[in-house]
Amino acid sequence: MRADASAVAIPLSSLPDQCPSDGAVRWYAVHVPAGREASFAEKCRKALDPALLEDCIASRYERYVKRGGVWRIETAPLFAEYVFVATRDAEALAKALGRLSFAAPIVGRRGRAYAPLAAGVQSWLESTLDASHVLRASEGRIDQGVLTVERGPLRGSERIVRKIDRRKRLAFVALGGGDEGFLLKAALSVLSKS
Repeated sequence: MRADASAVAIPLSSLPDQCPSDGAVRWYAVHVPAGREASFAEKCRKALDPALLEDCIASRYERYVKRGGVWRIETAPLFAEYVFVATRDAEALAKALGRLSFAAPIVGRRGRAYAPLAAGVQSWLESTLDASHVLRASEGRIDQGVLTVERGPLRGSERIVRKIDRRKRLAFVALGGGDEGFLLKAALSVLSKS
């Protein structure tokens, strides 16, 4: 598993050679220029039919940064160079994206079908991102080597936290599993350790 979200392959579902037709809203990765994730998402929301595009998600995460001896919270892209488009019809959305005046390709094609984000990863992101698509900072403690998250979106996700950097107030969360898995950065302040 790799620890840099900007350099990992997004964990996509394995699909047969046809699009899923269960009618569920699935997230699909779209590659965008670095630093343009939020503006791209906004353009897509304005340009595309809301009946086709449920949402365009430029996810971010809070991170602790120490400047001048003072800790501050800033946000950064959770997946650098990627946004997720949420739709029930990936094929129709891909055609609509192709008609835009700016490049917006869905990545992860398997045969004739577009591969959505792995269902478990999508579910975890839906449950942890807030309404603004930000993974907020969490707080916890470590007792006898066991992490307990007391506040924040990582609460209940302790079993998938693989590494903690207490000095940088950073946790690495394992998503995707298997060969396609990766470590996602998340802000975690460990208030006590015993």
